[in-house]
Amino acid sequence: MRTRPVTFLCSAAVAAWHLSVSGIGTQSRAPITVDDLMTMRAIVDARIAPDGNHVAYVVSTPSLAKNEHEGALFIVSSAGGPSTRVGAAATIFNVPVPAPRLRWSPDSGMIAVLALQNGRPQVVGIPLDGGPVRPLTDAPDGVFGFEWSPNGKQLAYLTRDPVSAEEARQRQERSFVIRADAPDRPTRLAVQDAANAGSRRLITPPTQYVDAFSWSPDGRELAYSAAPKAGFTSPYYTRIYAVAPDGGAPRTIVDRPGTNSGPRFSPDGRSIAFISTDGKVDIMASRSLALVPAQGGTPRLIALDDAWINEYVWAPDSAALYVQGNDGTFGKRDHMFEQALVRVRASDGHAERVDSGAVVNYSISVSRDGSRLAYRLIDGRTMGDVVVMNVHTRQITRLTDVNPELRNFALGTLKPVSWRSFDGMEIWGLLLTPADVPAGRRLPMLVYVHGGPGGGVTYGLFPQFMTGVSQVDPYPTEAFASAGYAVLFPMPRGGAGYGEAGQRMIVNAWGEGDYRDIMAGVDKMVADGVADPDRLGVMGASYGGFMTNWIVTQTSRFKAASAGASISDIHDIAFLGEGSEFIAGYFKWPWENDASYTAHSPITFAQRVTTPLLIQHGEVDPRVPISGAWKFYRTLQTMGKTVEFDIYPRGGHVLREPQQQRAQMLRNYEWFTRWIR
Repeated sequence: MRTRPVTFLCSAAVAAWHLSVSGIGTQSRAPITVDDLMTMRAIVDARIAPDGNHVAYVVSTPSLAKNEHEGALFIVSSAGGPSTRVGAAATIFNVPVPAPRLRWSPDSGMIAVLALQNGRPQVVGIPLDGGPVRPLTDAPDGVFGFEWSPNGKQLAYLTRDPVSAEEARQRQERSFVIRADAPDRPTRLAVQDAANAGSRRLITPPTQYVDAFSWSPDGRELAYSAAPKAGFTSPYYTRIYAVAPDGGAPRTIVDRPGTNSGPRFSPDGRSIAFISTDGKVDIMASRSLALVPAQGGTPRLIALDDAWINEYVWAPDSAALYVQGNDGTFGKRDHMFEQALVRVRASDGHAERVDSGAVVNYSISVSRDGSRLAYRLIDGRTMGDVVVMNVHTRQITRLTDVNPELRNFALGTLKPVSWRSFDGMEIWGLLLTPADVPAGRRLPMLVYVHGGPGGGVTYGLFPQFMTGVSQVDPYPTEAFASAGYAVLFPMPRGGAGYGEAGQRMIVNAWGEGDYRDIMAGVDKMVADGVADPDRLGVMGASYGGFMTNWIVTQTSRFKAASAGASISDIHDIAFLGEGSEFIAGYFKWPWENDASYTAHSPITFAQRVTTPLLIQHGEVDPRVPISGAWKFYRTLQTMGKTVEFDIYPRGGHVLREPQQQRAQMLRNYEWFTRWIR
């Protein structure tokens, strides 16, 4: 893969790249199809070397032939130039999608990555000088995250305890019995000499499930976050501890309810930063940046007006941190579709955006001298590329061009839109329209409701799924735009963009204000001459699937609907889903509030449905069990409604296999083009 370096100031970066992939000469460009979308590559990790001279990154490519997403590792000069593939002999861990966890050795001479070794993820090192791939770990149950010690002589990593001999015997004999709520094997922190995989020692107790850690700058301690259990809700029960690399009794640093995770020592060793819900065991609570003295003490929250922090790194001088998040100070109104790169002063929380434009950023890393930041930058109609920012001048250099074929397609236009809802609240969304639409022409319009409820959409070719492998998106919105459809991505109350208070506006009220927000957006698009009121469709998965089911029980305005991983009876999520206690946060428990569960469940109003409905569900979805989809399908079928039901074997809450991803996208494309023309 070869690239040409392009250097520009931040504000020019977005405009230059955006103009190169959309809006110019679209008459000579081809429409994009589902099969085209299934060729799109995604950068799933990027990291600058400590010396700042190179950036490593991993590109994920869907392989329909192998039915997997394949990762490939590249190295490029941080000044720009050709990229070189390295470590091709190693198969980057990709179960179910590539998860490389790139880490440079402290001397910048080797890039380490998780690769499959004998069927399990292990750490391997790829020397920068072109030497052979070196296996670095041999954990019996594999490695799930790792870090070099500051001097490069040791590796710390996360691994699980192996299956006991008794359980292995029972599984072999097929006499093993699964017992409800039996504890899972713990995820533990291990340390070994970098040159000796056999020197492994477990340093955390088996009663803790470790999810993240970091070394102290002097290498004498590791800070880690751990919960007393595993599972979907475990991040909301994490505490922060520290332990010596030789083991011993851990000391507690942060001991309070809620999320306290992702601890990272400041480079001067005096502080630890982490992500916190500020003592709340609550899915609606903001995940804020917090600081605590390394020896323990009272945490200090840096709230950034309810920002939800996704990533952060310390500046090498320990005076500031670079964070990426949504919502909050830099994620309101027409900026709620961005994920800005922000510098936060550690002393007082003063925050300054260091990038600019309508962009989304991921995979932030910083050089040891603090002069360069590397990250993945995405704008409206791209899949993202690796850039390096000069911290002093704010100039950025784009290092990659992983999907050059995008310039061959007539991509649609994606822009923020807003409207007033029933109570005067300003609601925002993204509107995707086809290229070269004649002025005044009304379009068939599909409404795509995001998941969550606390989720949202961003800029990018797959607006709900730009964090990694984007083909998990069931709905090929860019292909719909090429076929002449507009797509509205509403951001109703209850989701991202309106702070924690906005998320709490739908407590005990799913399908009320949020439904009315969405319908007000539809009315606005009709009033503005964008949408044809007689050619409307609605779709969404997870909470978006709930809303789709709800919408077709409340109105007959839509000519077709598709609901994925959908909820028809909220009781099912409380009793059967892996996030049942979070549903109780919205509705209490069914025995405490049964009438509200019933009143807010689409299945209660099934007899009202007139819209043809496609139901899609993964066979083994743990979050929204398939039983609810069966209930709604059987109910509608028995009532004589137009309904079809597709089940994806092995599928979970989203689909990970490329063949299934393609089939699901094609099915949704066929469904809407059948009913709405």
